[in-house]
Amino acid sequence: MKIGILTQPLQRNYGGIIQNWALQETLRRMGHEPEMIFRQADTSRSRFGGITILCCCSLVKCIIYKILLGRRDVVLRNPFDRTYNPRQPRYADGKFIKRIQRSRICHSDRELREVITKNHYDAFIVGSDQVWRQEYSPRIETYFLDFLSDSDHRKKVAYAASFGVEADYINADKMQQCKTLLSRFDAVSVREDGGLRIVREDFGRHDVEKVLDPTLLLSDSDYRCLIKASDRLTGEKYITSYILDGNFEKQRIIQDVSSRLSLPVRSLSGDSDNANMATVSQWLASFAETSFVVTDSFHGCVFSIIFNRPFIAIGNARRGLDRFTSLLEMFGLGKRLAGGVEDYCNRMDNLTSAIDYTCVNKELDRMRQSSINFLKNALA
Repeated sequence: MKIGILTQPLQRNYGGIIQNWALQETLRRMGHEPEMIFRQADTSRSRFGGITILCCCSLVKCIIYKILLGRRDVVLRNPFDRTYNPRQPRYADGKFIKRIQRSRICHSDRELREVITKNHYDAFIVGSDQVWRQEYSPRIETYFLDFLSDSDHRKKVAYAASFGVEADYINADKMQQCKTLLSRFDAVSVREDGGLRIVREDFGRHDVEKVLDPTLLLSDSDYRCLIKASDRLTGEKYITSYILDGNFEKQRIIQDVSSRLSLPVRSLSGDSDNANMATVSQWLASFAETSFVVTDSFHGCVFSIIFNRPFIAIGNARRGLDRFTSLLEMFGLGKRLAGGVEDYCNRMDNLTSAIDYTCVNKELDRMRQSSINFLKNALA
C-alpha cells in the first residue's frame, strides 16, 4: 500500500527528522510504501512583507543566543539578504534526509493537490509531531486532510498526532471545520494524555487511542546501526546537554549536575541558526554513549529512555509541557521532570540518581506492540 504521510516539514529539528524516518521505517517493515507529503510554507509573499518580518525575528533570536547566551556556534544573518529565507528548508543532516522518502515540495494548495493526484496514494497518515497545533501548522485544515473530498474513501489515519498544548491549539474559527474533517478519519490516535481529552471532548471522537511517538517504535539497536564508528565516544564519560531554549536557569542546572557528577559537559545545539550542527549519527551517539543527559527537549527525553540513560528533563512550557508529563508518567519517570532551578535544588539528589530501567523497558515493549497493532489494524 502506498501511504502519504503529512507531518511537520523537514528542517533542523532532530526529533522531527528522526520521527519522520522512524514512522516510514516501521511502515516499510509492514510491507508498505510510505512517502512524506512535503507541505512547506508558502514563500510567494513580498520580500518586504511576511518574509522580511520572519527574517528579522530570526535575527533577533540569533542575537539573543550569540550575545546574551554566549553561543559561538550561532550565525548572524542579514535579514535583507535576498538569498536568505527562513521559510526555506535548512536541514540538520542532508545525507540522513535522503533516507526519508518524500514528494516534491508543495508551497501552495494547488501544488499539494497536484502531488495528491499524481502520486496515487492508497492511504493517508497524519502525524506524528505537533501537526494539530495551529501555531506550528498555520494552514491547520491541511493536517485534517481537507484536500480530500467527502466521497474519497481512501484510508485516513491519525498516528500519534499532537496538539502540543492543552489550550488555544486551534483558532476558534477553524474548530468546526476541523471537527467535521476529523469525523471522516478511519482511525485516530494521539501522543499525549491531553490529546486524548481534547479529541474526546472537543472533537467527539471517543474511539481515539494513545500511542507511542514513532521514534519509540524502533529499538536501541535500530538506532545504534545509524551511528558511524567514527562518531562513537566509547570510553569517554561526559554529560550530554541538549537545550532548545537556553537561559541562565538551565545553565545553572547543567553546571551543578556537572559539578555533582564530576563530569564534563558536551553541548548539542538545538534547532536554532547554527553553522555547525551535528549529524544525526553524531546526535544519536551523544545520547547512546553518555553518562547523563540534561535536556528541555521532548525527543531528548525519548532518546535518553531508548538508550537507558539517566537524565533530567527541564520543563519547556513554551513548546508544550503535556508532551513531557505524558511521556514520563507513562514510564513511571515523572520525578525526572524539573520545573526550574528552585524545583531542581529541592530534589537534586533524586533528579541525579540512577534509573532502574527494568520496568520502563517492559512498559515500552508493551506500548510498542500496542502502537504497532494500532497501525496494522488502521491500515487493514
